[in-house]
Amino acid sequence: MAMKPVPMEKIRVIGSKDRADRIISTLHDMKVIQLEEVSSDVRSLMNQGTELPDKSVVIDELNRFRGYENLLHPREIKNKMKFAGRDDLLKAASGIRIGEDLRIAYSSLDDIRSTLKDIDNRLEVLSYMEGLDVDLSYFNNNSISSFIVNYPYQSQSDDIVTISTGQSTIVCVPKDREKEFSQSLTSGDSRALFIMKMSGKPSELRKNLEEKRDELRITVGELEKGIDELSDKYYNQVVSIKEALEIEARKVEAALRMPSTSSIFVLEGWIPAHMFDALTDRLNTITGNECIVEKVDTDERGPTLLNNRRGFRLFESFIRFYSLPQDVEIDPTLIFAIAFPIFFGIMVGDFGFGIVILLISIWLVKRLNSTGKKVRLPRKLTNFVGSVFTPYQLQVLAKALIPGGIAAIISGIVFNGFFGYSILPTQIGPFHVTYYNPIIYTSKILLMSGYFGVFMVSFGLILGMINEHYYGERIHVWGKFGWLLFVWGIVIFGLALIYGLNLNLSTNIYADLDVAAMAAGILLIAVAEKAQGLIELPSIISHVLSYTRIMGILLASVILTSLINSFFFSTLSNPFMIVLGVIVLIFGQLFALLLAIVEGGIQGVRLIYVEFFSKFFHGNGKAFSPFGTNRKYTEESTGNE
Repeated sequence: MAMKPVPMEKIRVIGSKDRADRIISTLHDMKVIQLEEVSSDVRSLMNQGTELPDKSVVIDELNRFRGYENLLHPREIKNKMKFAGRDDLLKAASGIRIGEDLRIAYSSLDDIRSTLKDIDNRLEVLSYMEGLDVDLSYFNNNSISSFIVNYPYQSQSDDIVTISTGQSTIVCVPKDREKEFSQSLTSGDSRALFIMKMSGKPSELRKNLEEKRDELRITVGELEKGIDELSDKYYNQVVSIKEALEIEARKVEAALRMPSTSSIFVLEGWIPAHMFDALTDRLNTITGNECIVEKVDTDERGPTLLNNRRGFRLFESFIRFYSLPQDVEIDPTLIFAIAFPIFFGIMVGDFGFGIVILLISIWLVKRLNSTGKKVRLPRKLTNFVGSVFTPYQLQVLAKALIPGGIAAIISGIVFNGFFGYSILPTQIGPFHVTYYNPIIYTSKILLMSGYFGVFMVSFGLILGMINEHYYGERIHVWGKFGWLLFVWGIVIFGLALIYGLNLNLSTNIYADLDVAAMAAGILLIAVAEKAQGLIELPSIISHVLSYTRIMGILLASVILTSLINSFFFSTLSNPFMIVLGVIVLIFGQLFALLLAIVEGGIQGVRLIYVEFFSKFFHGNGKAFSPFGTNRKYTEESTGNE
């Protein structure tokens, strides 16, 4: 598997204008070209865009079918449609004329629902006035407005009349006193319900309104049924035709950006380099060799199309989150896919935790991929997770933790850690098994973490040299080599100090070579990166030492679980404390597991993003976006108009 994005080639296509429709349709269906604005020197020779046949008809029909889709009720799509060409598509579109039926149905529904809302408002008013034996026309006329207040209201004026109905009060206010009345409602919970104009006694009027409401609800049901019938009959066709029209609209829009003369048109774009011959042959075939396809010599950076095998593609999301590599530099997806699970697994360092992480990850992936009935989870938990991750992000994270869980199981076996307990046998037959308990072998594991740092930083600098070579920056290649010399000079010097080796320059030639390597490295850094490189000299040491956090997080996890287990065992001698011990054990282990996942995940990613990528990764690449459509409801046609 290549550790570089797919090589890209910029091409120019020059074709007969009467073949434009066929060429553009072929490029769309092949999905291999990212269209770009045509170079200014070429555009200056052209005088107009390229128009495809039936441009305005396509746009008008697309707007019509988008409206249909919004008005119809969604249905399961059972059949994908296929159109022989644009004429066949427009013929199918013209055969569906349901706009007037939908307009009448929805207009009637709007009117009826407005009437139903008014009826509900009136019925609410009447519910407070049920016991009154009086004509409602007295409560609202040219001189009086009446309101229902939701508490016993005491009038402070003789011309404001109140009628108590129990828990509420009817207040009759002169029309010129309405503003004063509204200001008198000082309570934040007070509510004044306006009594609209009605005539008749409450009980009679309520009965009439309820009958009318029931009739209107029946009418609503009939209208909805009519829309359902239209949806059953036409929804599949509508969304299929709409998708096909959207494809034709994209072709129309793309063509307008392609300059042309009265006889020829030109387009430019990026394609994967290995597709050049196949694309050329295809275009020559459909145009009868009346087409020119040529490579464009350019200094522009092409778009990035990552080239990873299926098992590693999920880790591309982590690379895109950081920054997409440019088309000429190394794609670090494979490195991330190997390094992250190892770092994560060592930091978790417990095969009990590893088994739980692995099982939860597999369960999450299956749950997210399942379309059947699912076990209900607590709403608060699902809402919280949904606010942090989209389903796709959660699935990527779960898949990424599967190899991390396996690595945690392996490292847990090496450390003999099972939820903080050492349960593995030290003697298997005649063989003695040595486990590396982090508390006992702290110094060795710490040194191992340092070696990880040396390896990753050195590897990053070597990749940086390769990248700078791809960019043609020879001076920066030497600069990266200088960093490599300086790192190894410091590392060897540090190891010599740790092991008490002879560092006397006058008696140890190796010490002289070490100092010379550091000095040469500093000189190369100064030449390549000037003062900025010299300022950053201390940072390279911190980047190497930063990998010792692997040991720190592992040790913190081991100590935490040991403390939880020790507390649990201390409660076994006291029957009254056993329940507390069990609670602390369960919730403590859950907390330790969560902490291991979060810290292992965050720090594992950080070590790669900050301490490793900074040595070689340029980023800021632009994703390859080919001209084409991922069809959901239609199938590609073998012929184009």
